[in-house]
Amino acid sequence: MMADKQYSVISEAVYWLDPKHRDYDHTYKENSIKKIDSYNFKILKIKDSLDGMQAMGVAPIKNGKVDLSQVVIAFAGTNLSDWKDLETDARSIMNLYGNRPGASFSEKATTNKILSVSGLKTAGQINSAIAFANEVKKEYGEAAISTTGHSLGGFLALYVAAEKQWKNVGLNGPDPYDLLSPEAKKWVEENPGMLTNYRNHADFIGNFGGNGTGAEVRISMETAFLNLLASHSLTSWKFDENGKLIIPENENNVKARKQQKENQATQLFSYQLQELNNIRKKLRLSGGRLTVNEQIYLDDTQARLVVEKLSAKMKSAMEEVIRINQRGIFELEKKWHGKKACGKHVLSPLR
Repeated sequence: MMADKQYSVISEAVYWLDPKHRDYDHTYKENSIKKIDSYNFKILKIKDSLDGMQAMGVAPIKNGKVDLSQVVIAFAGTNLSDWKDLETDARSIMNLYGNRPGASFSEKATTNKILSVSGLKTAGQINSAIAFANEVKKEYGEAAISTTGHSLGGFLALYVAAEKQWKNVGLNGPDPYDLLSPEAKKWVEENPGMLTNYRNHADFIGNFGGNGTGAEVRISMETAFLNLLASHSLTSWKFDENGKLIIPENENNVKARKQQKENQATQLFSYQLQELNNIRKKLRLSGGRLTVNEQIYLDDTQARLVVEKLSAKMKSAMEEVIRINQRGIFELEKKWHGKKACGKHVLSPLR
């Protein structure tokens, strides 16, 4: 299964498809092999839409071979020099804000007036993103497809993943929940953990739109709200030797660390289950019917995966209970020592 860092470097590389981007790389072509950071990928498909959307589908290379069992669709974020991207930001994200549940009448009226007068209230890059996802699905239907992106790219990746019922790991993305179809909203509610949107607590841009999808893993990086662009940048994230995004250990990140563990357990379970179903399909195609031994093997493996997922969830929950109790004990000890010191101070004049 892909690591957080792999999603992050792909989210950065997809920016380089744009000729207007300062790091534009003309060698990024379909069927080319690219080393991004320390990872090798094959670029399967590229899309550069007239509305400004750039996206690519890639597969990792393992032991010198292209691993088509997992395909990632990456969407580019906002290029500040491209008016089409800025237009999509205004149209989609402003529409999200003005027409969200709970928005006041004046907020809705003002937003819709601005969008109507400016001519921005159209589909934008969202339709192009879904169309590209459909192309990738048609060609690589057996793969475990996931999405990623940063900023506007994270917004599009979340939207597509929810609509297509795929896994997502994105960074600093505004939440698209209010633009989702009823079917996608239902799937999001019934499948917590399939969508991950890493957000920096100090990032005003990426935290826009609420958290209707439940994808948010909001992380306190122990920095002040001094540099908004730095807080929104991909460079603000660090990873361990296994490619897992590092969440600093502090009081504000207890929930984020727990959610990261649970999301990764859910996504691993989903990936393994799809792999198992692919094996089942191949066996059926090869012989028409499964033998008794094959059926027992597949059923046992599926049962084991379910147990492992439940065990991971229980372990995470127990760790949280222990952590809460430890915090409670620490606070009680602090109060006790404080009262003890106060008592000594009161008693000393009486001696």
